[in-house]
Amino acid sequence: MPSSNEVDVDPELLKEIEQWNEAFKTDVIRFCQENNFHSGFFDGTENNMAADAYELKVRLEHIIERTSLVSDAANTERPSLVVNNLFIGGALAARSKYTLQHLGITHILCLCSNEIGQSDTQFPDLFQYKNFSISDDDDANISDLFEEASDFIDQVDRVGGKVLIHCFEGKSRSATVVLAYLMLRKGFTLAKAWNLLKKVHRRAQPNDGFAKALLALDKKLHGKASMDWQQKRPEMKVCPICGKNVGLSTSSLKLHLQKAHRRLSQGSVDSAMTMEIQKSIESLRISRGGSLSPSQKLAKAFADELSF
Repeated sequence: MPSSNEVDVDPELLKEIEQWNEAFKTDVIRFCQENNFHSGFFDGTENNMAADAYELKVRLEHIIERTSLVSDAANTERPSLVVNNLFIGGALAARSKYTLQHLGITHILCLCSNEIGQSDTQFPDLFQYKNFSISDDDDANISDLFEEASDFIDQVDRVGGKVLIHCFEGKSRSATVVLAYLMLRKGFTLAKAWNLLKKVHRRAQPNDGFAKALLALDKKLHGKASMDWQQKRPEMKVCPICGKNVGLSTSSLKLHLQKAHRRLSQGSVDSAMTMEIQKSIESLRISRGGSLSPSQKLAKAFADELSF
């Protein structure tokens, strides 16, 4: 049994502490001198090694904190206001709960509840949801949703709430439903609704099949189509993680994510957008193990700080 003045020490931990001490005695001093770095209160000599090392540690912590803030900002999207109580956005906007609360949004109409991870990123304690599952495919019968979705938006309006209409990208499905609502409940022609939506939400672009459904609705409500829809050439879907072309349909993209990026697909696909930022954060963290020595980690991180 050790005496009351003795403490058991993990040999591995003690060895690592000794490595750090050695780094502080040599590499940190040399690094500070070579880069003309001195603490704000001391002259940077060997006698003040501890002060310089501590200030360097504080600066590295500030780097990590700032990078985390950048990561949080990258995971936030402000939805676009269309009319009065109606907003449009993508899955990222639907996850930006603090932004949604700031805007006073109370209800969310989700058109991609079958997408990977979407059901796990809702906040039922903060917002009331109306969920639909429809694919962003030309042959998907989105017109079946027009009346029910419009009823939901009107219901939100009657209770004085605000509603976000969103799909995965905030581009095709959500835009189609918003355009249909403006025609069905606001008396807009398709041309008028389209001009308004493109002005406030520039990435709106229903696929060709959805465009045909909107043209049919325009003819039904106003006797003729108010605009010609230019059919666009099919665009290759690109994986947001590896950048590979994976096919022409959303289904091919989902299949690729499930096969090639299985670990990520178990969570939200949106998280792919922050992978590179997270890698940067981890590269700055001082952790046990790894191929870099403690002094090399300090030098790399501090050099990044100087470039800010």
